[in-house]
Amino acid sequence: MIERKRLLSIGYYKKAPSFTGSDKNKCYKIEKFVEEGAEEPVFKATIWPGPYSFENTDDELKQSKTAPFNEDGLQELVDWMNSLEI
Repeated sequence: MIERKRLLSIGYYKKAPSFTGSDKNKCYKIEKFVEEGAEEPVFKATIWPGPYSFENTDDELKQSKTAPFNEDGLQELVDWMNSLEI
């Protein structure tokens, strides 16, 4: 189970390009993302089956979701990632 506390603080995402992790057979990437035409950033989570890295996994196997760039948005992504069967 992916826990919110494992995803670091929002301040980290303001400065770093992304955070990656894994849980059992799930790999995930959380990043600050600016959608085309938008002014404000959002969180973007991408999840895929392990054991390979993001770059070495076919895009067809990846699932992504965006959420507001705030604490509630980060928790929304945690709940979403935990709800998926990979």
